[in-house]
Amino acid sequence: MQGREFNTEKYLFIAIMVVAAMLRVYEINQPFIDAVSWRQTDTATIADNFYHGNWNIFYPEISWNGPEHNYVGYEFQTITYVSALLYRIFGHHDWIGRSVAIIFGLWGTFAFYQLVRRVWGAKHAIVSAAVLAILPGQIYVDRSFLPDPVMLSLVITSVWMLVAYLQTGSLRYLLLASLAGMFGFLTKISGFIVAVPMLYVILSILKQKQKLYSKQLLLIIIAGIIILIPVISYYMWAIHISQTLPPYYIAAGEYWVWKYGLNHFLEQNYFLRQLYSQLNWFWTKPIIALVIAGLFFMLPWFRNNAKYSQLSKGTRRIAPWIFHWWIFAFIVYYLVAAQGLVKNPTNLNIVNPAAAALTASALITIASFAQRFIRLRISSALVAIMLLIIAGYEYTILRSAWFQPWAINNYRLGLALRKISQPNDLVVTGTGGDTVALYYSQRRGWVFPPVYAWVTFYAMDDYEAIQLLEELSAKGADWFGILNEQRDQLLKDKPKLIEYLESKFERSYESTGFAIYNITSKK
Repeated sequence: MQGREFNTEKYLFIAIMVVAAMLRVYEINQPFIDAVSWRQTDTATIADNFYHGNWNIFYPEISWNGPEHNYVGYEFQTITYVSALLYRIFGHHDWIGRSVAIIFGLWGTFAFYQLVRRVWGAKHAIVSAAVLAILPGQIYVDRSFLPDPVMLSLVITSVWMLVAYLQTGSLRYLLLASLAGMFGFLTKISGFIVAVPMLYVILSILKQKQKLYSKQLLLIIIAGIIILIPVISYYMWAIHISQTLPPYYIAAGEYWVWKYGLNHFLEQNYFLRQLYSQLNWFWTKPIIALVIAGLFFMLPWFRNNAKYSQLSKGTRRIAPWIFHWWIFAFIVYYLVAAQGLVKNPTNLNIVNPAAAALTASALITIASFAQRFIRLRISSALVAIMLLIIAGYEYTILRSAWFQPWAINNYRLGLALRKISQPNDLVVTGTGGDTVALYYSQRRGWVFPPVYAWVTFYAMDDYEAIQLLEELSAKGADWFGILNEQRDQLLKDKPKLIEYLESKFERSYESTGFAIYNITSKK
């Protein structure tokens, strides 16, 4: 009987992984023009510069601040470096960056299944993995050229390996937990919130084993210190880069409550309306409801369930509240970084594993309640039906919101600039700061307004804005490409800037979505 249950579980999990892969490879050849195109092309620009000769991973370089080398204080460049190496083998294609993200994302689903299996058991592991596989925000992030899917897969692996070490005492698990955790935190510092559920797991399992003061705990403390040394060192280096080298830019600089002050966050009601709006398409309403339910359904489940009580007394110690502590850690993170999280919703993926596990808990609790009135197999089918309904609803959200080619005109502008310009020409893209057009032009240059004027540009008068354009021309800019929508906005806000552009420079190319000016040949 146990062998048959194991085979059923194995086949179900294989089916889940196949579905997860199919959902993530959808339109894998799509350029980076979907919902968070600007973040993906910023990432792609760094991979591009690695590929074209700057192979020093400690100097991530962008192309949107002029012809010189421009290094930024970003996270450790795991996904960009791997992608650049693959460019050498397969050529320079957008699907490579997406593929690297997908592979890490699928590994994250596998690691998540193994983690839940160890702390909650096989049934919860299967349903939790199924939820994570179909979660719309997770599907989207897992197919995006971003550090987020790499970070998440590594920190999930680290938690899984830590639990395995605590349950078995095998040092190889501690070593793997340390390596995965170190590279996960380096890849994106937001992954560090898993330190809270990790601490809970350590205290919970060691207390169950009556080894709270033991060699095992000492080894974990030593491993934690060893992990922190390279992580802290790297982020200190990133801060140094941002303070000493142009464009003097550090990732996530706009996130923190201390940058704007607590009053600003309170005046915005802590961005809760924006958070709900983002979660509506990152999770969808049914998942939000099930996550909330799962937070409370867990209370009687572990207290009264004999199976889990027996498991906690055996060799495999459990950690029933691990995902509650994961949610708590995210809430603390949100309190200090709310503005950045709602502006860049893909950062919300760090809480997806907890959401998936709690959703699974709610579904299983509902099915267990239904089992009192219907047969076991029918109650299991009920879980499957609920998952299918949720998956169908979520897929419509993905198709209608996430996968849409929102930046198609930026992309076309970039291709037109590449066609009309020479490889050493410098281009300026009037796209409101978006890097899509500049990336697809495969040229160096500036976004307009340039990064050093982002904060002050809209407070400038027309003549100061004109002077800004003249400065870029004096620095060697050859072409100015502008989207029609950006041109219309500037015509409303700074009409003399557009009048200057039209009167001084030759319009060399025009399309329904953009125009390109040759700013080396004045009229």
